[in-house]
Amino acid sequence: MKLDHFSHPHPLVLVEDQEMDWISIIYYCSACQQRVEGSIYTCSECDFCLHKSCAELPREIIHPSHTSHPLVLYEKRSKVRPGVGSWRCDSCDKLYKLSEQLFVYHCSSCDFDLDIKCALLPNLITQGLPEFQHFSHRHSLFFIQNHHIEPQDRSCSACEEQIQGPFYGCFVCLFFLHPKCIELPLEIKHPSHRKHSLTLLPNPPPHPEKCSCHLCTKAFKGFLYYCSLCEFGIKIKYIFSKVLEVESHEHPFTLVSRPITFTCDACGIDGEKYSVPYTCTVCDLIVHKDCILLPSIIKQTRHKHPVSHIYFLEENEGKNKVCRFCWDEINVEYGSYHCLDCDYFLHVNCAMDKYWWDEDFGVNDESQKSNEALEILSDNKWASITCVLKKMSRGEDEIATEIKHFSHQHNLILSDEIKDDMCCDGCIRSISTEFYYCTEYDYSLHKHCAELPRKTRHWSLKTTLTLHHNHFFHCNWCCSFCSGFGYTVHSEVMCIRCFEVSDYFTTQGHEHPLFYDRKYERNCSSCETRIGYFRCKDGDFALCYRCVVLPHITWYKYDEHPLALTYHDDHVVDQCFCEICEEPRNPNHWFYHCDICDYSVHPSCVLWRSPYVKLGLTSTYDFHPHPLTFVKEDFEYFECNNCGKRGKYGRKRCKNVFAKCSESHCKFALCLYCLLGLPELRTHEVSVKKKAGGYFEVIKVFKR
Repeated sequence: MKLDHFSHPHPLVLVEDQEMDWISIIYYCSACQQRVEGSIYTCSECDFCLHKSCAELPREIIHPSHTSHPLVLYEKRSKVRPGVGSWRCDSCDKLYKLSEQLFVYHCSSCDFDLDIKCALLPNLITQGLPEFQHFSHRHSLFFIQNHHIEPQDRSCSACEEQIQGPFYGCFVCLFFLHPKCIELPLEIKHPSHRKHSLTLLPNPPPHPEKCSCHLCTKAFKGFLYYCSLCEFGIKIKYIFSKVLEVESHEHPFTLVSRPITFTCDACGIDGEKYSVPYTCTVCDLIVHKDCILLPSIIKQTRHKHPVSHIYFLEENEGKNKVCRFCWDEINVEYGSYHCLDCDYFLHVNCAMDKYWWDEDFGVNDESQKSNEALEILSDNKWASITCVLKKMSRGEDEIATEIKHFSHQHNLILSDEIKDDMCCDGCIRSISTEFYYCTEYDYSLHKHCAELPRKTRHWSLKTTLTLHHNHFFHCNWCCSFCSGFGYTVHSEVMCIRCFEVSDYFTTQGHEHPLFYDRKYERNCSSCETRIGYFRCKDGDFALCYRCVVLPHITWYKYDEHPLALTYHDDHVVDQCFCEICEEPRNPNHWFYHCDICDYSVHPSCVLWRSPYVKLGLTSTYDFHPHPLTFVKEDFEYFECNNCGKRGKYGRKRCKNVFAKCSESHCKFALCLYCLLGLPELRTHEVSVKKKAGGYFEVIKVFKR
């Protein structure tokens, strides 16, 4: 069964639930970004797919939370308002990127937005569900037996615990209650306040500021039991069973009914002054209530193995352990997460940062499925080398000497005969080791670039990346213009250089190791123009992605010697300037230097504004009748036909790369910023330099 859907240019084919067994790779629905399960509609020409339920969503709805106008379905929010930035669901307050591929219901009159999950919740009301009137809420509550609400999406308005299993709800106000909270008695006696009865209140009373729960000392939120005579109150969650049994621990935990001072054995963090813990008398453990529910095993995207929770380390396992997220020391006498296969530890709080959780990993059966899926990513059918034509033995290993590669139409031959100025067409870096080359066209790949997987995972992302060969793209990590290979995920592209960066590394430019910290907000110490997410634990030093991937050695055509990346200049500020643009340099910023010639330059000047775009590459575009060739301003100046400037940086002497018409009689040229920003950009053909005769011939390679 085929479907022409408004959100996709190609027909979609229905794949029934029983036919899903052959799909081994993890795919996500382009409408709701949830992992595909059950029947789906998929595109045979690309990776686009939709849940059957998402594909059948109505284009227009009237929603209980916005009854004044109908809401119209769009495939992504940027279709309503093009540009960059973010939008927020007006129901759950969740933030999304404008460019993110995610369906949204939108009212243009009120600028009102609902994501798919929030938009579909009220549909449950139409199923004839039983109603219930509760004293705490002005609307009727509907009893929901079976639902698809994820636990992190909704919490109980009474006890603040996550919604799991059946619940009562009002979808107009997004008010939800557990069945056990519905059945709470209106008045109770409690051992922590024996003098008077406690009355159930749906909201905290009008009270002096900083009024808090007697047991946990935290501000009231949700339902509470309260004594108005003594101004004494406790939260609902302390009323339920004092004994908790969880699968992650073999013995039950018992609530301590009186506030005490303690250090949690599960996470190593001191309990707030006079807070209420739980104890295991058999193991002599005392823990926060939240720590009782810590998962025993989790999978982080930043480590290849699952990590398990432990309460302490044995003496022979060592004492000096550091957390591999924050790089602070771990107190081995208290709980942490530990990889059983290698010396890898995490603080409990660092491990609980769900930003890094691999959502495709689960405990027991689910973990097995996830591990199988990850193994498939390295299977031969996903390799970049589509066919090995010839092999040779090298010691115990077999080396492919002639291959077919997905990025090129001709066979590629292995060679170690390196010539001057050879450049890899995959990573656009110079070739200094073994490489594959085409005998008919000027096309070469590093051996390791040719062996990159077509589909893989990256430590910074939760989803699968796909390798593409692009003529021209913008890396969303280092913000560089690039050509060659790039890993794509949704609408973003990661260049090969950024893909190879680890979350922890050492650099010659700093005495201490650097690690990735997504919450760090200081500028890069090398350029001061971008956020330095890779930072040093012991100081204020940090680097952005662009500076991390700077080559250690580069060349400038007017200097016969190589220029080395240099990290500090001891000269006074007045003597620091760039030899190319003749403008001042900050002595604390990184620069390239030749010791022999005493020649110093800005990285952006010697590497041009676009160091990873291959010059001479020619592509054709719909918006211009002739092919455009990537060239660098040198002695000839080009003016962008779109913005009218000589590149983004105007008339500076640092040269810019342009896409210039290859026809000598046509003066059409675009700076790379305008080329990338043209909405009608569609590359259909690419040309490469043919060795015999030294001319350019346009050949069809692929469509993008």
